[in-house]
Amino acid sequence: MPPLPPLLPTLSHPEHPPELLLYRLAKLSAASSRVVTHLCERRYGITRREWGVLMWLAHEPGIQPSVLAERLELDRARVSRALNSLLTKGLVARTHNASNRREALLHLTQPGMVLHDELWPQIRAINVQLLNDLSTRDVQALDRALQSLQQQALAMERGPDDNGLYPSRREGSRHV
Repeated sequence: MPPLPPLLPTLSHPEHPPELLLYRLAKLSAASSRVVTHLCERRYGITRREWGVLMWLAHEPGIQPSVLAERLELDRARVSRALNSLLTKGLVARTHNASNRREALLHLTQPGMVLHDELWPQIRAINVQLLNDLSTRDVQALDRALQSLQQQALAMERGPDDNGLYPSRREGSRHV
């Protein structure tokens, strides 16, 4: 009887949907995002997307809406809706660049900064708690692996001849 072939890691050779890397990452993201969404919506009255805007504005005050859309990996329309909601809630202010009045700059208001400063440690704690079952070595390996996967995904998005085979949704369309 011939020897059995070696067992292959399911991520490298998926045979079923639950073995697909992107499926597993989506499941992880969905489960952890529900925790963040619950916290944001029920306790603070903002959406998870609005939290993303607050987070980036706290770390990059004066950012332009187009740069914010890039940071959030969202199209400009979705960022605009989140910004309008946050402007209405008094959490974000929009100013104009003194040298180019057409260029909008975004900042947190004082209530926006207070909200960010209260929510940030809680969001950070959720992220840290996700890693609790991993050793320090495993966390470092995961960090390196995620960096590598991100670079690979960017290379795939660009394609070998940058023909836009996998265009970014930030450009405003899901279809080529």
